[in-house]
Amino acid sequence: MRDPAPRASSYPETTPTIERLLARAPAWTLTGGYAAATGRLLLTFCAVVLAASMAPLGLTSTELRTVVIVVGVLLLAAAGSLLIHRVRRVRHAAGLAYPVLLLTALTAVGLCTENVSTAYVGLIPLCFVYTGIFHRGRDAAALLPLALGTYAAMVPFFDSRAGVRLVIYGIIWWAIAQTLALTTAYQRQVQRRLRRDARTDALTALGNRRDLEEHLSSVQAGDTLVVIDLDHFKSVNDTLGHSAGDAVLTGFGHLLDQHLRRRDYAARYGGEEFVLVLPRTEAVQAMTMLRALRKEWLEAGNGVTFSAGIATICPGVPPGTALAAADVALYRAKAAGRDRFRIATDHRGPSREAADALT
Repeated sequence: MRDPAPRASSYPETTPTIERLLARAPAWTLTGGYAAATGRLLLTFCAVVLAASMAPLGLTSTELRTVVIVVGVLLLAAAGSLLIHRVRRVRHAAGLAYPVLLLTALTAVGLCTENVSTAYVGLIPLCFVYTGIFHRGRDAAALLPLALGTYAAMVPFFDSRAGVRLVIYGIIWWAIAQTLALTTAYQRQVQRRLRRDARTDALTALGNRRDLEEHLSSVQAGDTLVVIDLDHFKSVNDTLGHSAGDAVLTGFGHLLDQHLRRRDYAARYGGEEFVLVLPRTEAVQAMTMLRALRKEWLEAGNGVTFSAGIATICPGVPPGTALAAADVALYRAKAAGRDRFRIATDHRGPSREAADALT
């Protein structure tokens, strides 16, 4: 069930109105993402402005017919984009079709009306606001010639003063798009950094438990999970201090990062425990990898060993079940004397003794 939209009072006062509207909008209106939804809103808003201004401007029958056709085209385009995005995945660059269509419609209004189209000049900057928010800054440069042509079509008498205004407006429109594009890019960079920090263990630079839970949702049958625990780690903290313990954890995290393949994943599960996700890897292959890892770790000379439990995800077995089985195998390895590895079997059927004989 979809969560109900938050009440208006739950938003901070600084939340933009457009964000409030999109958050409250029905799901079908957001087809294609926020860029497409805002593009449809742009076309619909301008169509409403054109329709609402027809009577006050005193248009002739010919001008009225032109504006009505333009309003209908804008509304049909907004509705048609819903169908297009539902049927097929549209490239992000196709979002420029919204401002291009709007500028083309305004050009038609300017060419087919007399002395009234200047009332709609204020709609042109909206195209650059949209472009700056949802597209790259250089896309505004590609849009600028069409916008300048639109303005020229909307001016009844194009004299030297109109030319100066055209240059000034062009610079302002381009600057609007560039400013918004830079601001949007900076916000996305900050969001990526915050997301990365929220999912990264500060001590080992590996994934943290939250990141691990998200990563486990994408594992498949045939992938192998490994739970590692540093043996007697508490004694390191008790005898040498927490700074020494942190150094051991940092060194082990660095070793995992250097030793694993590019497709592998490692996270700090909590305390001195780590979890490895090894895609398309059999349990015996994981065992070989752990032996090589143990050799490199012993060469580091800190005197700390580690134990591990291994579980391969079987068809129909949830990742959480396989992780729990690897954790049980880890405790069997520690109960057997530590500095050992065990393969879990309880989640797939074979006897425990057979697995112990292999390890």
